[in-house]
Amino acid sequence: MQTDYAPPPPRMLLPDALWAPIFAMVSIGYLLVSIALSTSFFLPNGGPTLEASRVWGTVAIFALQAVPLLWRTRHPTASFWAVFTAFVAAVLVLQDRNLTVSASLTFAIFTVAAYTPARTWGVSIAAAATIDFGLHLAYGIAQLGKLSALLVLLIATRVIPTYVAPLLGGLLYAAVRRRAELASARERLAAERNEALQQAADAQTEAAIAAERNRMARELHDVAAHHLSGILLQTRAAIRVQRSDPAVAAELLDGVRVEGELALDNLRDVIGVLRDTDDEASRTEPTLSGLPELIDSVRSLHPAIEVTVRGLIDDLSPATSLACFRIIQESLTNARKHAPGADVVVSVDRLGGDLVIEVMNGPSGAAQPQASHRGYGLMGMRERATMVGGSLETGHTPQGGWSTRAVVPVDRRVRA
Repeated sequence: MQTDYAPPPPRMLLPDALWAPIFAMVSIGYLLVSIALSTSFFLPNGGPTLEASRVWGTVAIFALQAVPLLWRTRHPTASFWAVFTAFVAAVLVLQDRNLTVSASLTFAIFTVAAYTPARTWGVSIAAAATIDFGLHLAYGIAQLGKLSALLVLLIATRVIPTYVAPLLGGLLYAAVRRRAELASARERLAAERNEALQQAADAQTEAAIAAERNRMARELHDVAAHHLSGILLQTRAAIRVQRSDPAVAAELLDGVRVEGELALDNLRDVIGVLRDTDDEASRTEPTLSGLPELIDSVRSLHPAIEVTVRGLIDDLSPATSLACFRIIQESLTNARKHAPGADVVVSVDRLGGDLVIEVMNGPSGAAQPQASHRGYGLMGMRERATMVGGSLETGHTPQGGWSTRAVVPVDRRVRA
């Protein structure tokens, strides 16, 4: 997902590789103009005379002084001290501080204040100003032969502004840069949070879709398997007796027709429920109140069924009642499919806050269903029990039959 972030922190207009030669030329130009206006170096009778070696030596120092600016943003403190060292060398060569305060020095002070913590720039600038003041004071004492308060004040008024003005500019730039970085970080975090929320929403939607698909698979399996297994058994029986007993075959085929019509009607009901989520549609789902009709539909093909209901089952929630109905329905389908003709016992007991459902069938020549059996039968029953907060146990009985036992809380809300 593409996200528009806040603009990056402000940067200098030019890269360091261009600032260095620019400040070298500005510093040298300022030096030569100042010398031309205040001395007789270029024009006669213009002021004090300067030796050429000092002038051109200072020009060379100014050219070298701009070189450390090439790494001023990566190493601002080291760059500052290299520029300051060149400044001290220029003062010693030219012996005139007013002419040696270059643009490179000003920019180095600005940089160390803008790109380093307060403790770093504080120590660096204070130490440099102290050295500058001491060097200038020593030069003044050497010229005047004495130390006076006026000399100290005069030197202070020259030294302090050299550092204060670029220092304030660097701090202002650092504040603006920091504010832009914070705004960019907030925007980035907001975008990341929105992206995470969107991913969570997408995952939730996918989970809901998967859950709905599982629900549809369970409903369709429970309805289709129940009726289709009856159709299959009656069809096989009709094929076996179609020649020897046509009347029985006709009766079986009529049962196939009835079973098919019931399957079609029930599938229509299930599809209608799955397409509609309002309360009116949900009332068409089967509940334990329809247990007698379910037993009657199975008893025509599997007569040996005994049903026992103990306790009230009409006050269950729709979800719990539907889950219990489907568990019994699937258990009877498995018994009819894998143990035809075997005795089946269905018991529904209301024990305190739980509803205990047990379906047991006796042994048969056919193989019993296993937990790893392909299909949705046992897995669907277990999911239904878990969905309403219950549990399901299946397995062989000591007599060689099969048992399905579900314990479902009657007042537990459906799990998400």
